[in-house]
Amino acid sequence: MSLDLYLGFIAATLILCVIPGPVVTWLVACGIAQGPRAALTGLAGTTAALSTHMVLTVLGLAPLLAALGSWTEALKLIGAAYLVFLGVQALRTRYANPDLPDARRGHANAATLFRRGYLISVTNPKTLAFYAAFFPQFIDHAAPAGPQLILLAITFIAVSTLSDGTFALAAGKLAPYLKSERAQMLRNKITGSVLVAAGIGLALSRR
Repeated sequence: MSLDLYLGFIAATLILCVIPGPVVTWLVACGIAQGPRAALTGLAGTTAALSTHMVLTVLGLAPLLAALGSWTEALKLIGAAYLVFLGVQALRTRYANPDLPDARRGHANAATLFRRGYLISVTNPKTLAFYAAFFPQFIDHAAPAGPQLILLAITFIAVSTLSDGTFALAAGKLAPYLKSERAQMLRNKITGSVLVAAGIGLALSRR
């Protein structure tokens, strides 16, 4: 994998991570309800779930990319189309009221916070499909896919953890802006635009 391709992956991952989603919204709720330590405990749970997803992604994609051979480019185009599809869905979503029950139930112990964080993150059925579409865009098919996927997975975990942790620690200040209907509508528009642009850009770059 070239340095340019790797830096492009880091930039794309950072853009995706700084757009608040369900995990960040929940971590913010934890920070408001119980403080930074609780938010970081929840972050440990969400990071563990992300690590689970990364293992499944690497184990599933590595043999698939190796078996496809010259058809890898077709898979990348399918992945780019899926990114555009997700972007259009986000653009069409007007408002999704954040479910913040944990912030209203009172304090929870560390084990409960970790478990909730893990379950909230790992049970998203769209996540694995997204990774399967996103990661191959940055794989150099001239080199073995396995080592590249491992590097991308570790990088994705690191960038995501740092980004989510920043939101978690700044929960008190950021929460009022993340929970409003207007903020969520703006988030959906930004998310959708980024995904559509990324999908189109990656598809064109493969020609």
